Amino acid sequence: MQDHDTIAAIGTPPGTGAIALIRLSGAQSIQIADQMVRAKTSIADLPPWTAILGKVVEEGEVIDEVIVIVYKAPRSYTKEDMVELMCHGGRLVAQRILELALKRGARLANAGEFTLRAFLNGRIDLSQAEAVADLIQAKTESGLRAAMVQLEGFLSKEINRIINKIVDVCSLLELELDFSEEDVQFVDRRQLIRLMIEIQQFLGSLCSSYRYGKIAREGVKVVIVGKPNVGKSSLLNQLAKEERAIVTDIPGTTRDPLEVQLDINGILFRIFDTAGIKQTSDRIEREGIRLAKRHLEQADIVIHLFDGSGPLENEDYEIIRLVQKLKQKIVMRVINKIDLKQKIEIEKIACDGIPVIRISAVRGRGIEAIEQELYQAVEKERQYNFGEQVFVANVRHHDLLIRAQECINQAKAEAEKGASAEFVVLYLHDALNYLGQITGKVTSQDILNNIFSKFCIGK
Repeated sequence: MQDHDTIAAIGTPPGTGAIALIRLSGAQSIQIADQMVRAKTSIADLPPWTAILGKVVEEGEVIDEVIVIVYKAPRSYTKEDMVELMCHGGRLVAQRILELALKRGARLANAGEFTLRAFLNGRIDLSQAEAVADLIQAKTESGLRAAMVQLEGFLSKEINRIINKIVDVCSLLELELDFSEEDVQFVDRRQLIRLMIEIQQFLGSLCSSYRYGKIAREGVKVVIVGKPNVGKSSLLNQLAKEERAIVTDIPGTTRDPLEVQLDINGILFRIFDTAGIKQTSDRIEREGIRLAKRHLEQADIVIHLFDGSGPLENEDYEIIRLVQKLKQKIVMRVINKIDLKQKIEIEKIACDGIPVIRISAVRGRGIEAIEQELYQAVEKERQYNFGEQVFVANVRHHDLLIRAQECINQAKAEAEKGASAEFVVLYLHDALNYLGQITGKVTSQDILNNIFSKFCIGK
């Protein structure tokens, strides 16, 4: 999987800006930069980790003034020799410098190849490499914090601690197999079962932390549902602080789900306005309702909106039953139009412990209460067994942890029924394989290709 070519790429976003950055990494990076740049000191003779002003020249023509920084292996991002050239911003200048580097012997880097080399050269493990992409794409403080926790290696440290415990036990159990004819036990089965229970609890805690980790990384999906003309679009506009949805007194205005993003105290909420749910023969309305129900199934939080100015109708009860069928959903009930005379039977919807909030979406009353309730609902998910240092925010990690947990369960069951060491070891090795895929101790080219293809070129 190693590639010893010297790679180059633009490391800043395309477009106009103050500066642009071109990166080179590999054994020939310093030599290539030396051929490109004229400065008081030869780039090849420049002390590492210092900056120098020079000019990029091609066939006697000055392309731009640049600041050049040289990094010597292994003290660089990729643990290879690296050079970074900072030029004036703009697509054309940076592109010409990159093309010159390619002419001098570098090749264009693939997506995420700089970080891939950092992983392959042992500077970071695979979970930390994935955190780099999350850090770049973070949209809120919680997403940024989740990425930094993973990048700092807290998750890797805990995974490796468990891996080492399993390896120690496997070593002793495998030693038993060498003395199988003598019926010798090197591991007390009661101690083995206690260890399995400890590992089960650890993996279970990590798996349960994924719910909040996913929220921190991807945001909270909030779906507003209700019968037509209860004010769903008006509520969406109030939460967005701008007119994003068309609002009329004609029922059924909303057909396609509409999304706005809301940052509340550093947590991203993705709010969806959906079509009013009712019985209809209109084909377009039916498709809108089908999409609304699909989003409802995918929601983390459901806001069920009622019209306080009228009595409860069949559509209201039908949506209540629909929401009740959903599992592991946080539900809020909101009564709209409190600026009008109230006719709703409040006692019929405030009887099962689900919060009820009163608002006027037209006048903007009660919107802060909804925002506060949304934030508090997410805060309840922050239940780590390891403080804020360790939690899972990546679906790949979560899936691997579940598989490892299943293997530990099987190993424990074999130990409890007195099976021979070879059966216990079989499941422990499978658990090690799954845990190793999280940190990259066990990996494949397909896994790496899938992970790093999602990175930007230059990172």
